Amino acid sequence: MPEKWRGIITEINATADRYLLAISGGVDSMFMLAFFARNSTVPFRVAHFNHGLRASADAEESLVRRWCAERDITFLTGRGDPAAMREASSLEAEARRQRYGFLDAVRAEGEMLVTAHHANDQLETVLLRLMRGYPDTNLRMRKVAGNRYKPFLSVPKEEIVRQATLRKIPWIEDGSNADTAHERNWVRNVLVPQMMERRNVLRTIALREGEPDAAPDGPSYC
Repeated sequence: MPEKWRGIITEINATADRYLLAISGGVDSMFMLAFFARNSTVPFRVAHFNHGLRASADAEESLVRRWCAERDITFLTGRGDPAAMREASSLEAEARRQRYGFLDAVRAEGEMLVTAHHANDQLETVLLRLMRGYPDTNLRMRKVAGNRYKPFLSVPKEEIVRQATLRKIPWIEDGSNADTAHERNWVRNVLVPQMMERRNVLRTIALREGEPDAAPDGPSYC
């Protein structure tokens, strides 16, 4: 097993006594779910929030529910208020508020909430916070912050997709990720590709300051 994947597994099994995994049905979170199912010695439950915004929302919920049922993993689900999201001044902010409201409500005492953020998310977050005027000391997501844990912050998206494809992990692509009307999607699909033409900003911004400077090596994580 490649050393860097072994390090992530060791960290997962030492960071908390119990986990609540936030699983959307997309490639990032389904990879995370499969990774935990195979490698975690720590008990965990799964929580899925159905925003009700997309035609694929019910299919995503069904995918996660079925995957958990086949492995006897506790599955929790909640449904959002899409009308309130669409009427809000920021649909993204209201969707996030509802989602984390649900996750915090179902998280049991002593459980750490785990999300599937990765290195590309870190890059996008730094750029968004710079544009929004965040202080220099608060630009980056932390791997552990309070009761929230992001074990894959040092893994690029490309590696996650590669591993999920290699392992035949099912997922549903979120079609809304291509909608550049949403600010994060504009950063992801327009700004970052333009920046990458001049410099590898994924490496210089997201994979620095103590984080590994490359994806875990080798063809597999187990």
